[in-house]
Amino acid sequence: MWHAMNWDVIGAVATVLGVLGGFVSVYFLIHEVRRNALAIEGATVHSLMNFEQAVYAILVDNAALFVKGSLDYKSLTPDDCFKFDMVVQSYMSLHYSAFKQHEQGLIDAEVWQAYANAMTAKLAKPGFATSWAAMQRHYPQTFQNFIATLLPV
Repeated sequence: MWHAMNWDVIGAVATVLGVLGGFVSVYFLIHEVRRNALAIEGATVHSLMNFEQAVYAILVDNAALFVKGSLDYKSLTPDDCFKFDMVVQSYMSLHYSAFKQHEQGLIDAEVWQAYANAMTAKLAKPGFATSWAAMQRHYPQTFQNFIATLLPV
């Protein structure tokens, strides 16, 4: 009888230890998934910042054209219209990238809001809005719909 009881106790203890080990494993897994998610978000923001630096360098290199075209698109020559449209497209591609990454949960709402605020300011300029209107069909409908909510009435 003592042998049978010892094996029952040992079996029960092993089961309890196995369950506790499972809890520890699940806790560790949850912790690591959270850390990984934070690392992915950090890498995403870093990538966006690199893209943003490149776009802002384009804006700086074309500052006079960008300011003139944003305010009065019709005053641009055909060559300048092309250049201005490419600058605007670079700017919108950066924001589309941020839009997609926010949509996929890779950047948080605060970072996304900063991008949306920046787009709102640019879209308030009549020439920028004109350029966007001509190129918007190159972007997915979900992005076009979002941008429509930012346009001045």
